Amino acid sequence: MTTLPPSLASIRDELDATTTRLHALVDTMDDSTWRARPGTDRWSAAECVEHLNMTSRAYLPILRDALRDGRARGLTQAGGSNRMDLMGWFLAKMLEPPVKRMRVTTSEPFAAPPVAPRAGVVSEYETLQRSLIEFLTAADGLALSRIKIASPFNAKMRYSVYSAYRVIAAHQRRHLWQAEQARDAMRAVSR
Repeated sequence: MTTLPPSLASIRDELDATTTRLHALVDTMDDSTWRARPGTDRWSAAECVEHLNMTSRAYLPILRDALRDGRARGLTQAGGSNRMDLMGWFLAKMLEPPVKRMRVTTSEPFAAPPVAPRAGVVSEYETLQRSLIEFLTAADGLALSRIKIASPFNAKMRYSVYSAYRVIAAHQRRHLWQAEQARDAMRAVSR
């Protein structure tokens, strides 16, 4: 495993932890619980994970292009120290579970699609996580706090690549928490 500076190693660890959390979730439910919605306006565990896959698929080309641009512009940084910008900090804070009062409506392009079989959804999640981590590892030495991207959710929102990684990890925790809540609600109904 590549040695990363602490600011990037902690992100890698957070992404690894969400993969572990996903496996703990899917290993505790059958296919009907996986697909069942706990309410008409609530997502199933499967839809939560599908949404995370859609989000990672949207972020990966943005991150790839931003890192390529950062290298081309010579935006390097010795020591790898990075900081979140204000927009990234706000988004990560807002997304972090447990969700309190504020519900966020997902924009149409990221609404959960029809659900594929569980094994395929989990396999895709793992593949996308590996890609996110590969990009993060390849970004070592770049000044990620100075390389800006537009959010795939709202092109008017801009934040740094470093903040994007923090937002991605918080977003994953939020929807895995939501998936756990869906599983628990369906278990309560079946008792």
